[in-house]
Amino acid sequence: MSEPQIGIALSGGGSRAIAFHLGCLRTLNQLGLLQRCRVLSTVSGGSVIGAMYVTHSGSFEEFEADVQVLLRRGLAAPSLVTALITTEGLRAILCMLLLVAAQCIILPLRWVTVLLSVAMRREVGQLFVGWSPIRRFASRTTILRRTLDRLVFKRQCLGDLGSSQPRLIAIAAELRTGAAFYFSPGGSGCWRFGRVNPARIPVAHAVAASAAYPLLLPAIDEVMTFDKRDGSRAPERVTLTDGGIYDNLGLAPLWPDRDPSVSIGVEALDTIIACRAGYGLRFIPPSTFFVSRLKASFATVHERAQNATMKRLFDLKDAGRLRCFVLPYLGQADDRLKFPPPDLIPRDEVSNYPTDFFAMPAEWIDRLSKRGEQLTLAVIRENAPELLEF
Repeated sequence: MSEPQIGIALSGGGSRAIAFHLGCLRTLNQLGLLQRCRVLSTVSGGSVIGAMYVTHSGSFEEFEADVQVLLRRGLAAPSLVTALITTEGLRAILCMLLLVAAQCIILPLRWVTVLLSVAMRREVGQLFVGWSPIRRFASRTTILRRTLDRLVFKRQCLGDLGSSQPRLIAIAAELRTGAAFYFSPGGSGCWRFGRVNPARIPVAHAVAASAAYPLLLPAIDEVMTFDKRDGSRAPERVTLTDGGIYDNLGLAPLWPDRDPSVSIGVEALDTIIACRAGYGLRFIPPSTFFVSRLKASFATVHERAQNATMKRLFDLKDAGRLRCFVLPYLGQADDRLKFPPPDLIPRDEVSNYPTDFFAMPAEWIDRLSKRGEQLTLAVIRENAPELLEF
């Protein structure tokens, strides 16, 4: 039997995802599948642990110990310390004040544009709609980036990772174009703007962009110089936010039908292991007021997009484009497992753990990672037993 060409995806989900994915990676390491992985595609919390894995030079046990230290400490408190002991906190405050002042000037102009459009019964222009002359040069996200750079990734850049496997692809969403923005040592960028040299992009920058959840962390707003497909070079202002907005499961770089002339980081893969740390089936009270309706609407769109992505895995398998796929899912219905371990951590005990980056108690790290470990082995035995033969 030929060697499987494996790609692993680590979904978003904050610290909960980091802990769950730790257990998944533990089992994959024990089975020898992690060592065979060619591409590690990551989103948000998955990007934190994925980047930690590819930048770690020691044993898996040492890597796991580092992840547990990070989870127990969290990223919220260290980010507060970064804001206080560096200039980043003051820069973020200054930037916020400048943005507020700019909006006080732009808002009346925006309303004038709207009124003119109504009065003239035609579109006058979009010059002042959602536009700001000031780039957000500092924010809570840049504070997080500096914290990751200082405490976790020790100022390593994507170019320092070389060509060793697995190759990291951290996914962010580019809001100006609605495209995916991939950070990878083999090439970074998006199909709309082109490619950017990854040599000087800090790993912490890629992870912070991938994890900038919109409700809590502002998008990274910066100018990057791109190599265009026509051979030219040009600067572009990009707005990067949580990769989960584009693809929370992190599967986009792993599809076998991607076009290498357009897409970045195309690999010939026939086996996908998609570790999903999302919530289980949702059942909430009626959404009566605006905020609750908006939140429920966003969650519905988000869930449907992920379900469509899951269906694509089945379609590709049925079409013979994938050899097999494995889906360790935190919200997995326990009674549907064919080979559940006798000490299975129940879904209802862990599936609703928050997706923040606050410090996690040791008992929760153990529960979440244990479930990830157990589910990964159980679904491989059930859906891809051939992977146990390598």
